[in-house]
Amino acid sequence: MFINKKSRFFSLTLTILMVLAVFLLLQPNLAQAKSFNDQTLSDNFRSYLGQSSKTGTIRGKLSFPSEQIPPLTIFAIRIDNGLSTYYSIETTQNQFSYAIDVDPGIYNVYAFRDDFAGAYTKYVTCGMGSNCSDHSPLPVVVKAGKTVKNIHLKDWYAPTGTFPTRPDGLNQANSKSTCEAYHTVGWGETLYKIGLRYNLTWKPIAQANNIINPNRIFAGQTLCIPSTTRTVTSPSPGASTVPTFIITEVTRNKQGSVKTSGFPPYQECKVTMGRMGTQGMDGIEVDETYTAKGGSFNASYTIPKALRGLDIIAIRLESSSGYYSYNWFYNNTTP
Repeated sequence: MFINKKSRFFSLTLTILMVLAVFLLLQPNLAQAKSFNDQTLSDNFRSYLGQSSKTGTIRGKLSFPSEQIPPLTIFAIRIDNGLSTYYSIETTQNQFSYAIDVDPGIYNVYAFRDDFAGAYTKYVTCGMGSNCSDHSPLPVVVKAGKTVKNIHLKDWYAPTGTFPTRPDGLNQANSKSTCEAYHTVGWGETLYKIGLRYNLTWKPIAQANNIINPNRIFAGQTLCIPSTTRTVTSPSPGASTVPTFIITEVTRNKQGSVKTSGFPPYQECKVTMGRMGTQGMDGIEVDETYTAKGGSFNASYTIPKALRGLDIIAIRLESSSGYYSYNWFYNNTTP
């Protein structure tokens, strides 16, 4: 009886020691598993809040209202967390697409050239046609590890004030310390015409805004007007007015009619049409117009076959002596 009790005692003790040994051997693995589970829960929780450790990507195409795409700054501005959070990248000359990595969240996406902005808006998804009048920025939802495609930054035609200013606070071209005023370019305006308003020649305006080609400014562009006062000179001998014209009537894919104002007398003007953003420069020649006694006259011009089907067409009247004016029209029939 005594021997049996002693045997059971040793057997129980041995069992306890073996269980303790197994527990001690497994302890590091248990700690490791606990750490792994904590990390998994942490990632899941961050993902639920839109703050996963994995980023997402926004991709799309770029454009600019000119023959070339200059270097741009792309901003993805987060709109769902109440914070001033944004991500930015720089593009190069004639870069036609972009990709920007961001944390999961909801964003508005913009492209900036100095203070002039383009964006991904309802106007872009509508097709940028004449019936597309809503320029509201569209929200872009980004999930962890996912790529959102076709976020094209092509709306450079929104009314002034539609888009926010650069979130980085930079104003590359327009410095308040040197700008007496700011001017938003209207359709058909030239640097010469803008200079007349501010008692300046076109040259200081071009220099203040880093404009290499004075013929290539575009509607919606914000210009710094320098404070230097200069004497206004004519762009060509004998100039006394600024040549302009308006679009009076359009027959889709057939012709556009114009009414001019301020054209100099007895000038042969070459009439060209091209894609939107070109100002009609290097476009397709559609006619030549003689200004006779100058001033105001009406004329109609045939839309070339190569441009039929476009939603917007640029048109330009330019004389051999240097006078020119340009405008654009929606390729839709008007009454």
